[in-house]
Amino acid sequence: MRVVENVKAVVKSKWVILCLSAAGGIIVFALSVLGVDYIYYHTRVYPGVQLYTVNLGGLRFEEAADEIEAKLWSRDEVSLVLEDGSRVRFSFSEMGLAWDKEATISNVRLAGRGIEGYAARINYLFKQIPIIAPGRITVDEKRLGEAAARLAGTIYQAPRDASLQVESESVTVIPEQGGRYLKVGELRENLINALCRGETELAVPIGEWPAPLTAADLESYGLQTVMASYYTNVAVGNPDRTENVRLGAAAINGFLMAPGDRFSFWEVVGQATLEKGYRYAPIIRAGVIVPGIGGGLCQVSSTLYNAALLANLKIVERYNHSLTQGYIPLGRDATVAYPTADIKFVNSRDHYLLIGSELSNNRLTFRIFGPPMEERVEIVTSLISQIAPPVRYEKTGDLPVGVTVLVKSGKPGYQVTVWRIVYRRDTEVERELLSRDYYSPMETVYQVGTGD
Repeated sequence: MRVVENVKAVVKSKWVILCLSAAGGIIVFALSVLGVDYIYYHTRVYPGVQLYTVNLGGLRFEEAADEIEAKLWSRDEVSLVLEDGSRVRFSFSEMGLAWDKEATISNVRLAGRGIEGYAARINYLFKQIPIIAPGRITVDEKRLGEAAARLAGTIYQAPRDASLQVESESVTVIPEQGGRYLKVGELRENLINALCRGETELAVPIGEWPAPLTAADLESYGLQTVMASYYTNVAVGNPDRTENVRLGAAAINGFLMAPGDRFSFWEVVGQATLEKGYRYAPIIRAGVIVPGIGGGLCQVSSTLYNAALLANLKIVERYNHSLTQGYIPLGRDATVAYPTADIKFVNSRDHYLLIGSELSNNRLTFRIFGPPMEERVEIVTSLISQIAPPVRYEKTGDLPVGVTVLVKSGKPGYQVTVWRIVYRRDTEVERELLSRDYYSPMETVYQVGTGD
């Protein structure tokens, strides 16, 4: 029994010695391999190492630097390709992008070394997974921002809403146009990637955003029907006044109103100035007719006022002239004087409205477009009184005694009331007092002779 135990002990001792010897051999072999590996690759790049797309495995460090120089560092120009296929050439250095060569070479030398490096080498050996050495890029944000701003200025386009073109009784929808802009952040990232990969062509990243108001929106508003219209005749013989009427009407043509929107003549037309093309023409100031810039705009406001009345819109502000006007009936005028006297009305209906204007053959017409009206509107003016014009006599030595000459014919004044009556199927459903207006008489003037 003791002999058996001795035999087992001897065997066990030999096995231990054998294992220790084998382990020592493996360690010696591993150290030998590592020593050879270190000695051979001490000045070389490990197999499988790449700087982005450039394979550097097995090259001496000096050779690796030459390879990077040839394939990456020497490429400084890039073509930025726009949407239409045109190209804008830049240099990376011009845009503030450059290689940190020293740091990049250091990363290449360290690739595959250390504990993590050995694991990466084993993956390459058995799985052919390349070892990517990270490059180092320096960015001058100021220069890059300036270059991006120059490029962005050639690309930027604000979105344009769909619009309505009104010609006479026809309404045409002009389609919208989307906006575009340069994606600066994405461009920065793409430029850095292009520099790292040695790419010399890059598509410019363009951002787009839709216009808020589309053609489909406008078509859904149902603005093809003339709800109400009114016209006045523009007197011939004063082209300056006619031009003022044309400019004022054109400023309003195509004005779109959502339900609840308010129209203000001066907010839409703006102050009449010579810079806008307005001319001197007769206006009423303190009851006297004198030349003024924009003379004739009151005919624009008055014609529009009547179209708004017939469309059964709510009138917020309106003033009559101090004197009667030949182009429009009593009580139907609406004077404007910047910035105090305005004509304002509200889209009191539950749908969109479109205002159209037309000056043709000395006739000014305003039309309100929208769905067909269910009601009919009538404007009624009632004369309260007529005031005879006063008479004034001027003595003059230029005429003989006893001679009287009519210098200026006067005009009577008036007091009127104006009502808006609304009918549905010929039945009156509403009667609204619009205004009580007073128009001053204009005096008659005679010259009486006192001379020899």
